[in-house]
Amino acid sequence: MVEDEVTLARSVARLLRRHGYDVYLAGSCEEARQAPSTFSLGIFDIDLPDGDGVDLAKELSQLGAVRRVVFFSGTAEATQQAGARKVGPLVEKSRGFPDLLAVIELALATQHAKVSGAEDISFGSSSRPPPSGIRDNGNGKKN
Repeated sequence: MVEDEVTLARSVARLLRRHGYDVYLAGSCEEARQAPSTFSLGIFDIDLPDGDGVDLAKELSQLGAVRRVVFFSGTAEATQQAGARKVGPLVEKSRGFPDLLAVIELALATQHAKVSGAEDISFGSSSRPPPSGIRDNGNGKKN
């Protein structure tokens, strides 16, 4: 997660960890570029102190450092929002954690489906809730 607002970043990271996700926090573009690993999904703020989160997301995606991109931002700039939506879904910070979590789970479910060769998963017309990013492997243990 690339977020320069420390309190918000820690709060979201804590909530994501409670839902079973491993979280790496970066407070700037430079910190994100120095991340020690690759990630299934990157969560990006758009307005960062040392650059643009949309450009950073594109860069890290092209390098293979992140497989999926979600933006979590409070920017009101329509041009920035439109640019972000071309790269990945945008959740406005005012929408809160439940919306962010739902978008993350959908993005990871879609990634899982593509990796395993299945068709893309769509929840727009289904009455079922989106699957959790934590999967039950049938023996009662989550992985």
